[in-house]
Amino acid sequence: MVVYELTVKAFLLEDIPVSLVSGVLAQYIDSYLVKDTHFAELHYKNSAKGYCFDMLSKIAKGMKVYKRDQVYQFRIRTVNRDLVSYLMEGIADHKTRAIKGLTRAVRQIPRKPIASVWTLTPYIFKTSKGYWRDCMGFEEFEQALCAGLIHQYESYTSEEVEKNVALYDQIELKSKCAIGVSYKGITLLGDKIAMQVSDNETAQKVFYFALANAIGMGPRGQGFLGFRFVN
Repeated sequence: MVVYELTVKAFLLEDIPVSLVSGVLAQYIDSYLVKDTHFAELHYKNSAKGYCFDMLSKIAKGMKVYKRDQVYQFRIRTVNRDLVSYLMEGIADHKTRAIKGLTRAVRQIPRKPIASVWTLTPYIFKTSKGYWRDCMGFEEFEQALCAGLIHQYESYTSEEVEKNVALYDQIELKSKCAIGVSYKGITLLGDKIAMQVSDNETAQKVFYFALANAIGMGPRGQGFLGFRFVN
C-alpha cells in the first residue's frame, strides 16, 4: 500500500465562505470523478473510498471568505493508483461554477513509523441521537472511533484486524466545543482530535491507511489528518 498526495492549485471564480468550502471542493472532485464510469461507481459506492481531501490553503486570520480571482491550493490523498493516474490526467483542467483547476503535482508519503496524527478538518461522528457529547461518554466515543478506523481499513483491504489491538496510546480533544460543518443544507457537529499512535504493526497499518482515507467523512473533506513520523 502506498499513500499518494496530490496538491492541486485552483483559481476561484466566485467567493466561497469558509463554512461552505468543503462542500464546494467535494462537488469539484465528485463532478470530475463521475466523468469516468469506473470512478463514478466508486463515488456512489457505500464503502471506504480510499481517498480524502483537505481545505483550501490558509487565508488571513479573521477572514471568513475565500476570495474570487485568487489562487489557492488543496490536497487529495489516496491509496488507489488508478485514481492517482486519473486525477493527474485531468483534474488540473477541470472547471465548475466556483473553481477552475490550474496545476497538479503528486508525491508519495513514505511508509515510516508514525508517531502522532491530528485532524486538520473536524472529525464528524454521527449517532442516532445527534452530537455524541449530548448522548455518550468519552470512553464510548473512543470505542466508536477505533471501531470506525478498523472497519474502514478492513472494508478497503479485506484484511482482518486482530481484536482488542491498541491503535493509540493517548488521545486528546483539541476543540473545546463542537465545530459546525455545513453539509447538504444542514450543520453537522465535529471535533478536532490528536492521537499518539501505538508502536505496533496493526496500528501503524491502520493509521497509514487513514492518512489516505481520513477519519470518518474523508470524501466530504472531514477528518483529514496531519501527521508526524517517529524521529
